[in-house]
Amino acid sequence: MDNLKSRVSYLKGLADGLGLDESKEKRLLIEIVKVMEEMAEAIDDLRAFSEATQEYVESIDEDLGQLEHDFYGDEDSDDDFDEDYEEDYDDEYEDDYEEDYDEDEYDDLDEDLREIECPKCHEIIFIDEDLIDEEGKTECPNCKAEIRVENND
Repeated sequence: MDNLKSRVSYLKGLADGLGLDESKEKRLLIEIVKVMEEMAEAIDDLRAFSEATQEYVESIDEDLGQLEHDFYGDEDSDDDFDEDYEEDYDDEYEDDYEEDYDEDEYDDLDEDLREIECPKCHEIIFIDEDLIDEEGKTECPNCKAEIRVENND
């Protein structure tokens, strides 16, 4: 940072040494150098603030590490704690997700269904054979029209 300030001072000396009389160019150069001096000061202040903030963050991180150690114990027990928790969780909820699935049970449900197109609304519907009366009639669930079902047995 001192390098930046010294370079701005060097530019200021060059501007003064140009030997320009009170002209617009001289005033412009002097104002540019002043702005650069202010920028160098602001950058220096930001750098000091950044360093102080970094030290503070490191201090907080150390304190947090100590709290974690006090609360959870050493790092080796942290891994054991996580593994024990996962095992307990898996054992507790394993039955919920691994129910016995009997494919034949669900295939039997499909055998009793008939695919029919409603003559009124032209919707394809699946009707359980138990819902077809003795005369071969049923009702469309969409438009409530009477449907005659042909017996394919």
